[in-house]
Amino acid sequence: MFWGIYMSKKYLIILFVFIICITITSCEKYDVINEESNNFPPINPLPDDKLEIILYYPNESLDYLVPEFRVVPRKNVKIEEMVISELLKGSSTKKIKNLIPSNTKILSIDINDGIAYVSFSSDLVGKEYTEKEEAFVIYSIVNSLTSIPSINKVQILIDGKTRDVLYKHYCIREPFEFSDMIVSKKYISPISIINSYYDCILNHSYDKSISMLNIKDMDTFKYNTLKAYLIEEFKGIISYNIEDYIVYKYSDEIKMNVKYTITYENGNVKKVQRNLELINNEDGFLIEGIIY
Repeated sequence: MFWGIYMSKKYLIILFVFIICITITSCEKYDVINEESNNFPPINPLPDDKLEIILYYPNESLDYLVPEFRVVPRKNVKIEEMVISELLKGSSTKKIKNLIPSNTKILSIDINDGIAYVSFSSDLVGKEYTEKEEAFVIYSIVNSLTSIPSINKVQILIDGKTRDVLYKHYCIREPFEFSDMIVSKKYISPISIINSYYDCILNHSYDKSISMLNIKDMDTFKYNTLKAYLIEEFKGIISYNIEDYIVYKYSDEIKMNVKYTITYENGNVKKVQRNLELINNEDGFLIEGIIY
């Protein structure tokens, strides 16, 4: 009899353990998803009346653009119109900053050969922007629209017309491509790099100024020749002044035009205007075109 009771308890324990195992298995969590696993959880597709779009806004501290994935109802409008319409609404996310004036309106959007021509009301340029804000407003529009597969570039128009600059420092006369640089890394003011170069010149830090140049395969002879040239060229320099600058794009290769004056202790003033290019590498940007 004792043996029979023992065996009954044994089977009850086995049955209990079996039930626990089944329960644990059925409640498995998918915190880490491995696509090769047989336990890959099913992903519910969006319903037919919904659409997911990607919008780009600057983060709160204006370091870079961040993507916001937004699910919106499908409407009888073109997707490019929906993207801009949603972008202009701004974001309610606390870590995202809205820079585009809320009263800005879309006047028209046309796509031709992969280029989206977007005309905004003059409200878009009805406020003052810093250089950084100009860049973020432009690329919020450009990156959002070029996230649509059929759009490769974006031309920004104001009241249906081209404009030289958005506000002061970013040219919008030509179409823009998607900028990965403004998304993946903190924004660096292009003119700050030029200022750093001439600060080195003023402080006679010629080795440091040369290290900021995009010069390939420079041997010792060429390096010493260049250093001697800089010392002679800027002998007696007492100040420099950036009068104006225009940035044409912000990417791995930043194109810009700079106007500045250099003043020497003998009273001479040299006026300079140059097309420059900033080439991105692992350590930052290198200057090309500042020495002819």
